Amino acid sequence: MRFLSKLRLSLAALLLILGIVLSYAKDSNENKYELQKKLIYLEIHAELETGEITLEEAQLLWLKKIKQLKKEEAK
Repeated sequence: MRFLSKLRLSLAALLLILGIVLSYAKDSNENKYELQKKLIYLEIHAELETGEITLEEAQLLWLKKIKQLKKEEAK
């Protein structure tokens, strides 16, 4: 009886640790996506500030790059 109790406790601890690890992995993927969006924004903003592109071009470029990023994330 004592063995079964220890076994259940061990399995519960294992499931808890597994849940924590999986939730951390999911959060890191979301953080990676947000960082990539921020990088795209900064690249476009730099081009806009130097006058290489207009505001309308920047908006279209943003939509295009975010659409590409979403496609990459789906894969």
